[in-house]
This record gives sequence, C-alpha cells and structure tokens, in this order.
Amino acid sequence: MATVVPRTLDWISDAPVRAHGAATSTAPPLAVFAVLADHAGWVEWFPNVKRVDVLGPAAGVGARRRVKIPMVTVEEEFIAWDPGEHWAFTATSTSPTWTRSLVEDCRLTARADGGTDIDYTMYLDPVGPIGWMMKRSVGRISAAIRQGMENLAARAADASSR
Repeated sequence: MATVVPRTLDWISDAPVRAHGAATSTAPPLAVFAVLADHAGWVEWFPNVKRVDVLGPAAGVGARRRVKIPMVTVEEEFIAWDPGEHWAFTATSTSPTWTRSLVEDCRLTARADGGTDIDYTMYLDPVGPIGWMMKRSVGRISAAIRQGMENLAARAADASSR
C-alpha cells in the first residue's frame, strides 16, 4: 500500500477533482447514519464496493477501515463522525497509487417531513494511470455516488419502517 497525504476537511475547498451525489430519504437522519456506519453493509448498497474490513475500533473520529473496489484498495481514517449529521474520511494509503489525497464527505440534513437530505462528495487529487482515468470519469463516478446515495436512502427507509 502506498501512503497518500491524509487531509482534513479544510482541504476540500482546494481539491482539484470532485464527484458528487445526493438523494432524499424518508428515514430520519440517525437511521441514515446507522446505515453509513455499518461498514460491512456497504457491499450490499454502494456500487463497486466489494469488501470492507474494519481496522480497530469501528466508530468515531480516528476509526479506520480498508475498502476494496475493482482495481483499487483504500485504507481510510474517519475525520468526522457526528451521528445523524456528518460522516467523513481521508485516505491514508492506496494500492495501487492513484491519488495524492482523498476525502469523502457525507452531510445529512433533517427535513421538516422527518426525512433526510443526503449530500455526498468525493474530493481527490488523482495521479498515475488510474488517477488519469478517474479524472476523466468524474461523470461516471458521480453517477455511481448518486446511485449509492439512492440505495442508502432506500435502505435506511426500509430499516426505519420495521
């Protein structure tokens, strides 16, 4: 695994590449957050996530996990963990090297109807051949994030209706 430059949320305004997706759920923000925080469950609802391994404590700022997607493995450390409101991580290493830095940031906003607006953005600084592909695929990456957020919204709504 190649080390990348871990970033704080202050970096996102300077990130050279952004991919974004949003959705609305009928579930309340804490129910949406519970699905986000269920690391193993990501393989069931987020496109292309093949495996998630928790590396130590599973919750809170400083928690770490390893995520496998096609062609790439990313180790992540959480930099925001505010149940029902905000969830974000920075990459600490990747294999192969495809970005200098990566932050993914998810904001949850309570709606007057009891549901949740979900806003998810990937911020990155791509390098190398895979980074070159990522830079040119922002539309497809945004579509995958949007699909992931729609799946998250539905999964949370289903869980909260039981």
